[in-house]
Amino acid sequence: MKTTQVIMALCAVFLIGVGAVNAQSSRSDLQKMYVSHLQKQGYQPEIDSDGDIEFKAEGNTFYIIVDEDDLESFRILYPSFWEIESLSEKAQVYNVVNYINRTTKIAKAYLNSSEDNVSMDVNIFIAEPEDFKPHFRRMVNLLIAERREFIDKMNE
Repeated sequence: MKTTQVIMALCAVFLIGVGAVNAQSSRSDLQKMYVSHLQKQGYQPEIDSDGDIEFKAEGNTFYIIVDEDDLESFRILYPSFWEIESLSEKAQVYNVVNYINRTTKIAKAYLNSSEDNVSMDVNIFIAEPEDFKPHFRRMVNLLIAERREFIDKMNE
């Protein structure tokens, strides 16, 4: 009985180790795929300290969030594009964020309360990791357009 338990424990340790190696490999593979695609599109991407892919489009900084635990998801983050300068402005920001989230298909805006700013992202589900490619430019354009919409609404 004890021999069986020892063998099962060793198998579990082995499988966990193999999973960790595969996850690391998948992360590296995702990074290479994203960087290669961005370079082919004319961007100059960099891998940041978190392992995500940073790139600029039309003067704006975006991040592809590398998530090796969910290969059927692809996310682009547009961080901290609006600084909240007062408590009264924060109330208006809530209204505009709600408007953006209600009227936009896949973009979502949100307040980073600890930093008093607004970020936005787009997230899609895909069958295979490389399936992000035909959607990439539209996702970036959507973030840029929704930022403009956000600013317009804030200035009304």
